[in-house]
Amino acid sequence: MTFEQLSKDVLESGLCTVCGACQLACPPGVIGFDDLEPVLTEPAWTASDCGTCDDCLTVCPGADPATPYAEDRLFGRTRTPEERWTGIFSEVLAGHALSPDLYEASASGGSLSALLQTALVAMGTDVVLAMGRDPDQPWRAAPRLVRDPAELTETAQSTYQLAPYLGLLRTVMENEPDATVALTGVACHIQAMRKLQAMDTAAGRWARDHVVLMMEPACSSNTRPEGTASVIEQRAGVSVESVVRLRYREGDYPGEIAIRTDDGENHQVPFWQAVRDFASNKTHRCLACGDWMSGLADVSVSDGDPNIFAASVSGVEQPKHGRVFVRTRSGAEAVAAADSHGLLSFRAVELRGLNLGLERKRNRRASYERSGAPIPAGPIPHHREELDIIPDEQWIAAPEEPAPGTAERGEGR
Repeated sequence: MTFEQLSKDVLESGLCTVCGACQLACPPGVIGFDDLEPVLTEPAWTASDCGTCDDCLTVCPGADPATPYAEDRLFGRTRTPEERWTGIFSEVLAGHALSPDLYEASASGGSLSALLQTALVAMGTDVVLAMGRDPDQPWRAAPRLVRDPAELTETAQSTYQLAPYLGLLRTVMENEPDATVALTGVACHIQAMRKLQAMDTAAGRWARDHVVLMMEPACSSNTRPEGTASVIEQRAGVSVESVVRLRYREGDYPGEIAIRTDDGENHQVPFWQAVRDFASNKTHRCLACGDWMSGLADVSVSDGDPNIFAASVSGVEQPKHGRVFVRTRSGAEAVAAADSHGLLSFRAVELRGLNLGLERKRNRRASYERSGAPIPAGPIPHHREELDIIPDEQWIAAPEEPAPGTAERGEGR
């Protein structure tokens, strides 16, 4: 089994998540990325050099996230149909960061960032992996290793852009093998890390012993860099080469796209407009994804507001906050440590009502389940979404367009 098999089973089917796990897991370290594409970085490397190694395919969540196997290891059971989209959890909290800087910098209260802060200042964790920006192209997403809690303000918001992510952990694994790691990542990142932790390899043993806390934001789907470039150039009217700073949800909740250019000017794009632009710049794997949250993180966080698109159009009166899903013992310990160190405010809440991101995800997934195209496995084998599909463009209709469900229903994209 070789990289060629990964190419055949995953890349050629459009199922790559761009998670970067293959780069992290590859024993000789010959897998890298050309933009969003996994490639062999050694020109002389051939399939025969891989021998029988199949680590890159084993760790890949693209076709098979292997959720039931991870749930058995984490919880001793798999999820029920009623837990299809939320996964297994012990409690749900409404939370927000108590650090004024983190709260101000956050998209929805900063509870996830507060837990990363807790890992660094209260739990002895050495380094945090979070999504930042490419120093040479500040409009592009890039993974970042954070050791100073003060730096978390720059990674506190959602980043709506794909970038190879987990591969950066290879520098920690190789150069700081005793360092402990906390990370945040969307569903496919967490699934890949759970798959890696189950592997009897050097990288798998390192991940089991040293990746001590994993957290995730809910993800409706991610976006190619071209989506961000379109917002910058078509909406803000500036070139990507002029951008020196980019934030996706800056300012009053739910925030707006904030772009600073090299002439010192600041440009803003309403968040709801950007969401519509992003919709045409997604990969097949993201659109066909069967997960809103992996359910495999120690803690998962969604927006407390159930419809941030509507809030961007009409405004919202409630303070920004997140819904914090506590899943594992490690997650509960992190929340308790955040509480005892005065880093996170929270209260118990009940789940109820529509969540826009989840409804968009469910409808797209149902569409792809009926399409006959190669799609990633969902968390419950053979489970299918039974619903009347509302096309995605209706969920994010412009203010003058019909609201979801008022127009004729049909197949989603």
